[in-house]
Order: sequence, then structure tokens, then C-alpha cells
Amino acid sequence: MLLLVARSSSATEPIVARFEEAKRPEKWLVNFGHWEPKDGVLVCRQLDKDNHAAASRWQIPSKDAAIKLRLKFDGATGFHLGFDPAPGELKKQGHLYSLVVTPTQAQLKKHKDKANDASKDQTLATASLNAAAGEWLDVELRTAGEKVTATVGKTAKLEASDPTFSVAKPTVVFRVIGGDVLLDDVQVTVLKGAEIKPAEKRSAKKG
Repeated sequence: MLLLVARSSSATEPIVARFEEAKRPEKWLVNFGHWEPKDGVLVCRQLDKDNHAAASRWQIPSKDAAIKLRLKFDGATGFHLGFDPAPGELKKQGHLYSLVVTPTQAQLKKHKDKANDASKDQTLATASLNAAAGEWLDVELRTAGEKVTATVGKTAKLEASDPTFSVAKPTVVFRVIGGDVLLDDVQVTVLKGAEIKPAEKRSAKKG
């Protein structure tokens, strides 16, 4: 069987990854941790030797995008799905925002400016979640200008907005904390594109 990656020039058709072969999709880069397909899913694992959350980035530039995926906790305590701002878009360092999912909760977080010691992450929305052991969760994260919406499972629905969320984003960021997460059927639909100069693309060893 082959790993399937569907690409389209249309802004309305998703780029889809199903992990049916032993390699990741094109331009899906690993920063930290273990991100390898096995038995038709992507096994995502934090590694003790890294002393860092598992982190990877799928290089799909966008301003607005909709991301859908299936997620199962298999020992991990947390999963993050989000974006970085493209270099030069904001006067800050670090991540832009993330949907943060644990087995009991989902949150939308605006991330701190790593260049400012006084800056802190801001929790903009929270929803309860009760993921049963072995349960696959459907996740959707959508950016439309300054507004972000997310759904996790059948019950968790979140919404937040911030002026910084409308900037260009070079990649989709995935992070895993505390063990294993399984991913499948990852779909990225670029609703509004962004041109990112090659020299501005983020290093593969960033977190």
C-alpha cells in the first residue's frame, strides 16, 4: 500500500495524508521526537533524550486554513496543533497559537513572546473533554482572519480571536507531550494562501 498525499492547486481542495507506507508526506519535517508511520497511522512520540516535546511541521503556507485529523491518545498527556507566524510578520519570537488537547480538556492558547521574559501564554477558550481509553477523536481547527474555531470529539467546541491570528503562517505545527499519540487522515485545506520566501522558512530543528 502507498502513503497517499493529494495535492491540488485549488484553494478549496484539501491536501490529505494517510499513513499507509513507511514514510511521512513530502515536506513534513521532524524537529524533535518520533514521527513515523506504522500500521496505517502516524505514531507521534516524545523522546526522553530530547528533553523537549515532540515537534514536527508540515510545510503548507497559509493565511487562512482548515485542518482536520483523527487523534488517539496512546500514553501521551497532551497534543498541540497550531501555527507559527512567518518571520517578519510580528515583533515576537515563538509560536502563534495552538489548539491544546488532553484526554480531559481542549483549549485555544495564544503563545507568549519568547523574547519577552514577562510574556505568558494566554488561554482564550476552554472546553471539557472525556476521551475514553482507545477512543479516536475527530479534530478540526479553522482560521478565518482574526477568528479561530475548533471542535474536538462530539462535544468540545471552542472559539477565539486575536488580531495576530490573521498573519501569514509558513507551516502547520504538531507537538506531543508525555508519550504517544496516533494520528490518521490529516487534511489541510488552504482557504487563503500566503507566499513565504524560501530564506524565511523555519529551521527544521526549532521547537
